[in-house]
Amino acid sequence: MLDVVANVLAQQKKPFLDDEEERLAMIASRVSQNPNHATGSISRFFNETNIIRWNDYAEHTHNNEAYYRVSSWKRLMMTLHFMAPSMQSTLLPLVTKYFQKMGYLD
Repeated sequence: MLDVVANVLAQQKKPFLDDEEERLAMIASRVSQNPNHATGSISRFFNETNIIRWNDYAEHTHNNEAYYRVSSWKRLMMTLHFMAPSMQSTLLPLVTKYFQKMGYLD
């Protein structure tokens, strides 16, 4: 199910409408609540997807589509940070990294 989230983000070509990031976050939240999914695999998904999103952005710095993907990824993680407290320790460093890379934090 998490592959669906990653796939949607990978194919994004314009900004999402109607809070689509929040809908994607709810998929990830439901997966994290499923006892059949190990916490480590969910953390690995977030860390690996984060690397993919940032590599895409670095390779296509002047491409709006790459920015939309990394920005949507940040919004998805921020939503989960507040909606799924058990995931905060995984998500906070990734969201903080977004703000650092975008020049908002020193």
